[in-house]
Amino acid sequence: MAKQKRLKIALIGYGAISQMLFDVFREKKPPIDIVGVLVRKGRVAATQKKLGKKVAVVDDLKALLKLKPDVVVEAASQQAVRDWGETVLKKGIDFMVIATGAYGDPVLWKKHLKAAEKAGARLRLPSGAIAGLDGLLAMRLGTLERVKYISIKPPHAWTGTPAETEFDLPSIKEPTVIFRGSPADAGRLYPKNANLAVTVALCGAGLDKTEIELVADPTLPPGTNASKLEVVSDSGELKLERLGRAMPDNPKTGVLTALTMADDLMKIVRHSDW
Repeated sequence: MAKQKRLKIALIGYGAISQMLFDVFREKKPPIDIVGVLVRKGRVAATQKKLGKKVAVVDDLKALLKLKPDVVVEAASQQAVRDWGETVLKKGIDFMVIATGAYGDPVLWKKHLKAAEKAGARLRLPSGAIAGLDGLLAMRLGTLERVKYISIKPPHAWTGTPAETEFDLPSIKEPTVIFRGSPADAGRLYPKNANLAVTVALCGAGLDKTEIELVADPTLPPGTNASKLEVVSDSGELKLERLGRAMPDNPKTGVLTALTMADDLMKIVRHSDW
């Protein structure tokens, strides 16, 4: 019996998401090897100490690609997508993106799609902290009449965003809409909070026809965030509400974000399509 091929992945960033990926793979033991992690300059030694000698820690993309990963997983920022995505894809290496807010820029989106197609690579967009995108993808084959995505987080999760200057976040006592507008603007203005706004748009009606609301809600159960997806089409309607646990050290990000990334990577090895 032939030995099962193992998927080699490399991570960009070593924050809460990457740490959870290590934890999930350690527990579930899929045929996946994390061969390297790219971190900012000055963080190599500290990260290497945490990870031990089995995983290469580098501060240069060229060094990361020398590890010959099958998939490079962005778990860092929209800037990382802009800085390194095209290079990864041009090398024929699959690129998984979670900071999809970067693709609020249609020029970047088209550039990455073109690079992937030309090199035979795949641009992989996990669903992140939401469900129902399978239904949205199917419904867009017909006519989408309305798509609305609402991201709901406790007031303190919006600290460090434009909402902090427009609202007195600690004083909010009831659910309050802090942003209403386009996916591109949501992703640009709230780069750590609203990447899913762009994911929903790309999976559905597009950047110009998707409604986005960001909500500060002090009534959420402690340690959680939520979202709503509302779709109206000629094939029917979809209404989905999700309540999820936030990362313990990062209220801006849901635990489900990392889990969907892990699941998508595990699907690759289950389907043997790499």
